[in-house]
This record gives sequence, C-alpha cells and structure tokens, in this order.
Amino acid sequence: MTKLFAITRMDVSPIAADWPKELRQSVRFQWFKSAEEAAPHLAEMEVLLTSGNVRTEWLAEAARLKWVHCLSAGVDRLPLDYLKQRGILLTNSSGVHSVQMSEYAMSMMLQWVRRSRVFMEMQQARQWRGAPTTDELYEKTIGILGTGQIAQAVAPKARAFGMRTIGYNRSGATTEGFDQIYSGENGLIQLLKESDFVISILPGTKQTRHLIDLPKLKLMKPTAFLINMGRGYVIKEDDLIHALQAGIIAGAGLDVFEQEPLREDSPLWELDNVYLTPHISGNSPKYIERAAVIFNENLKRYVNGDTLRNKVELDSGY
Repeated sequence: MTKLFAITRMDVSPIAADWPKELRQSVRFQWFKSAEEAAPHLAEMEVLLTSGNVRTEWLAEAARLKWVHCLSAGVDRLPLDYLKQRGILLTNSSGVHSVQMSEYAMSMMLQWVRRSRVFMEMQQARQWRGAPTTDELYEKTIGILGTGQIAQAVAPKARAFGMRTIGYNRSGATTEGFDQIYSGENGLIQLLKESDFVISILPGTKQTRHLIDLPKLKLMKPTAFLINMGRGYVIKEDDLIHALQAGIIAGAGLDVFEQEPLREDSPLWELDNVYLTPHISGNSPKYIERAAVIFNENLKRYVNGDTLRNKVELDSGY
C-alpha cells in the first residue's frame, strides 16, 4: 500500500474526499500539520504532499520517499539539489492559480487606470470635487514575463478589454492568446520598451533572480505600470524603489517582495504610486478543490505506474 503523507498547515482533508474505491484500497493517507508531528512516521512515507517549505534534514529520515508533490506552482523553497541527488520525483500544481491570479492582474490594471485610490480617499474624506484624470486599458499593450498557464489566462481577459498582448518566454514558442512572443535578451528589451503594463509571473530560479534591475527599468515607458505576482526577487527591489521615486516608471502593483513580510521601514509602504498586497494573488476559496484535481490525477497515475504530469525539472526549477 502506498503511504501518502500531507505535511502542511493548509486543510487538505478534501483531497481524499472523493477518492474512488481503487485509490482508497491502495493508498493510506495521513495529514500532519507540521514536520514535528510527522517525525515519528517519516520512515514510512513514500509520497509527500507539501505546500512547499521542506527541510533537507527531515527528508533524510524518509528513506522510502519516491515522490514529492507541491501544492503550489513555485518550488523554489524546496531542496531541489537534494531531491535530484536522491532521485526523488517532484511535481507541482501548475494551473491551480490561473483564475484568481489572472483576475488579480486585471484588477490591478483597472485600479491604476481608473484611479481607484484617489476616489477612495475622496469618499473617506466625504469630498465631492472635480474628478481626477482617468485612463483606459483599451489599445494599451500588456507585456507578460512568462507565458505559462497564468499568463494564458491573463491574455484573453486583456484582449477582451481591447489590449495588445505580448509575452516573453525562454523558448520563443508561440502561445495561443498572444499577439507576439519574444525571447532572449533582445526580446526582453523589446517587450519592456513596448509595454504600457509589464506583468511578471516568472518562477524563482537562479536565472530569473534580479532579471529586472535599474537598467531594465529604464527601458520602460515613463508612463508604464509594473505588476509583480511571480517571485519578489525577480525584480531588484532597491532599483525598483528608486525607479518609482524618480519617476522612471509611473507605478507598480506588488504582491511579492524580496523579503516577506515586507519590512516595516520599506519606502514602498509610503509611495503614492504603489499598490501593495501581502502575497495573496493566488488565494481562492476554491484553491484546494483545484489542487485536488491536479494531485489526484497524478496519484492515479503513480499507483498505476504511469507518467506523471506537471513534472518539475530539478536543474531549472520549473
């Protein structure tokens, strides 16, 4: 019998709620809220379900471990080198964020062009005065860094508002829903120059760390708005702060940061041209429901000896 352990504070009890008979008979599922709670049982674990924060020292106790599934799409908090050394398979929940994060991106852009902060301040001050100048998404260009499933959900929504959609990926492969795909250093430069809105959905890897720094920010339009909902360290934060303070770019919507929680003395808290949220763009009341569909399909494949989906390449980190 396959011994599946979930080690996460997230309520994963719905994962097994609708298992068919064959899974119930072939998989023993146990949920632990911490590694400390799971410690006496680690030697038995064959499959690990985690929200992504795993330490090498207690994985070493799991001698029978063959497969780790991450409930998130990002796996940069996992010990990838150790998993590779052990020959442990890693899969993720790519696709679980598509709906909510694409809606988040649209909401950030709409708040910016429609000046929602100004009107909220007017409401709170009980002021009825001349309306500030607003803008439109119509005929603007949105450039998306990363063209995976989240980006593929953003693109048609942006097109519905009459936006031109361009994307950046490693391979340059065409992607449905985009008017243009760029790749390579020259492609990144071109996207930054053309875009009215730049959205980063890039994973956190050695290659993407500080991909967007001050020289890259200076390529953007002074009217451009930058949204980061991928990983905080893709953008060099001190350079971004300077760009926002100096008017190199017009504004930013940030859900992720180099250090989380965002430190209390960060200038980002006080900038009028910044919208901040505490890493919640992927939150949804349907999160576990969607994650369960992805994981349970792979669990059936694992039990049957079939190839798993959403396999993470441990060298690249995605």
